[in-house]
Amino acid sequence: MRMNWAESTYINSGLRTKRLRRNVIPKLIAMGGRTEGLEVLDIGCGPGECVAGEIEDFGASRVTAIDVDLKMVQRATRRLAEYGNRVIVAEGDVTNLPYETGAFDAVFNFAVLHHVPDWKTGLQEIARVLKVGGRLFSQDHDVANHDWLSRHLFVHPANRFTNVDFLDQLTNVGLLPLAIEDRPGQLLLAALKH
Repeated sequence: MRMNWAESTYINSGLRTKRLRRNVIPKLIAMGGRTEGLEVLDIGCGPGECVAGEIEDFGASRVTAIDVDLKMVQRATRRLAEYGNRVIVAEGDVTNLPYETGAFDAVFNFAVLHHVPDWKTGLQEIARVLKVGGRLFSQDHDVANHDWLSRHLFVHPANRFTNVDFLDQLTNVGLLPLAIEDRPGQLLLAALKH
C-alpha cells in the first residue's frame, strides 16, 4: 500500500529522520546489537534515511533496500549513492521477496508492515529470507493505540495488527523475541530466527 500525501510528507521530513537517528536506532542497537560485516535487507526503504542508519549506526556491510513505490526507490537511490556498492535499491514487495531462503543476516522493518494488507505473509517472507541465527529489527505501530494524527491523516489497510497480534505471528513464523519495548502506539523489538 502506498502512502498518502500526509504520510509521505512526514516520511520524507527531517523530523522523522531526527527521531529515528536519536531515539529508535539507538534502542534497536541496544536490543539486538550491531550488524558489522553483515548482509541486511531493508523492507520499505522510503527515502533511504533508515538505510543510512543501518550502515552508519548499525555498521552493516551491505544493505539491499526495497520499496513498492518507484518514487521512493528513485529517491533512495539518489540519497544512498554516496555508499556505492554497499547499497542496492530496488522495487520490491515484502510479501513476495525475490531472494533465496536464508539470504540475509538481518532484516529491518521501520514502520512498514502496518502498511501491508497481508502483513502475515510479509512476516513469513522476512523469516524465510533470514539465516538461522539472523535477526529482525522492527519498529512498527499498534493499531489499537495509534495517535490522533495517524488515525486521521494517514491511510492504512483495514487488516492491521495490534502489538499482541504482531508478537503472536512473530513466534508462528519461527522468530524468537530477544528484547521488546511495547508501549502505546509503538512496538520496538529485536528477534532471532531459530
